[in-house]
Amino acid sequence: MRNSIPIKVLALLAAGQLLMASCKKSRDAAPDKSAKYGLVAGNWQQKDIVFAVPVKLGGQNIPAGTSIIKLAPLLGQAGALFTCTTANTYQFGADGKFNIKGCTELILPVAGNAGTWKLDVHDAVFLLTNEKGNNDPHWIENVSDSTLDLSVTVTIPGVATAPLVLKLKK
Repeated sequence: MRNSIPIKVLALLAAGQLLMASCKKSRDAAPDKSAKYGLVAGNWQQKDIVFAVPVKLGGQNIPAGTSIIKLAPLLGQAGALFTCTTANTYQFGADGKFNIKGCTELILPVAGNAGTWKLDVHDAVFLLTNEKGNNDPHWIENVSDSTLDLSVTVTIPGVATAPLVLKLKK
């Protein structure tokens, strides 16, 4: 009888350890990614860049949603920085890497043409990180299986700084 108490205690401790080990999640495990990652991952083509809010340009009131690409001729040399983006393609890999073919100097100067991407702040922010490690966050205005709209703030040389929406399509 004397030996049975330590054996029972050891059996109880072992059972407790097994139970804890089976319920314990690894602290190093990455959290599950939301369904939004699947919507964002893929190949995208630039559709347009539009004003996010109404603006006054050259004495005229321009409503939100107006294409800055169409107004590019009114912006002089700065307009060419927008029109060169019309053929841009964006690849956001499921592995978290991105590659942009085309002009990024004006609309995504921090992100550049390559780096990594992830969703941040409850999946409301699209965070691009360039190859040097600099972060370039953008609010997601809209995302679906065929559209991705990102907020961008662009400093138009010699004109102003404007809140815009980069509109992409799959």
